[in-house]
Amino acid sequence: MTEQKPTENSLSENERVRIRAEMRYAMLAAQEARPTEKPKHAFDKALGYLSNGFFLLLLGSIITSALVPHFQRDYEQRARQSALMQECLSQFLVYSNSIWQEYYTILPVALEAELNKEEYVRLMNNISQIKLKRYDAYAKVHALAIVFRISKDDRESPVEQALYNYAVSVNTASQAIDKWLGDLYCTPMKRTKSPCATFDPAFNAYAGYKRIKQLVLEVGNERAQQVTELMVKKIKSPDQ
Repeated sequence: MTEQKPTENSLSENERVRIRAEMRYAMLAAQEARPTEKPKHAFDKALGYLSNGFFLLLLGSIITSALVPHFQRDYEQRARQSALMQECLSQFLVYSNSIWQEYYTILPVALEAELNKEEYVRLMNNISQIKLKRYDAYAKVHALAIVFRISKDDRESPVEQALYNYAVSVNTASQAIDKWLGDLYCTPMKRTKSPCATFDPAFNAYAGYKRIKQLVLEVGNERAQQVTELMVKKIKSPDQ
């Protein structure tokens, strides 16, 4: 076999060896010149994890599947609670308005000295209808007022206590109206005898009416306003 002579553009074996040695030397020099990488601290590693796309996707999935439903349920619960509180307030306004209905029922006979049987029965029937509606409104208010129990001890809330005290004052005013109408019917002024077995000789129709008016003003305005303001305050800030 004849030996092939290197062509004009090919490298000799010695030149190739020399080039390889120079390249190895250059690589070693580059490695020596390159600064050694310091080990990462825990904080840097944490930042690295947080900037990782897969980790961010996983974290977002956890938030979406766990935290968001929790906040959603809390929001919906508060919304239902607020709606029930507002409904309770509406029923209370209906309830508190009933004492005014009773008052205006007797207003046409406020200056009368006495009542005949027909007029007395008519007025009492009208007042009885008002009372029935009031009892129905109070039953709704009493049932809805449980929503104001924010504390975990399940004790009556200040709103429930205020509603009970207000109901007592309403019943007191209503009984005063009933008694006044009864005395107006039983006490003879123009008649020769009373239609009732007993009556109050000292009864003064107009003086009794003024006392009822003052009582209704106190219950229907001042006390009703106090309960309303308390309920509105709790609706705006249930946790207070």
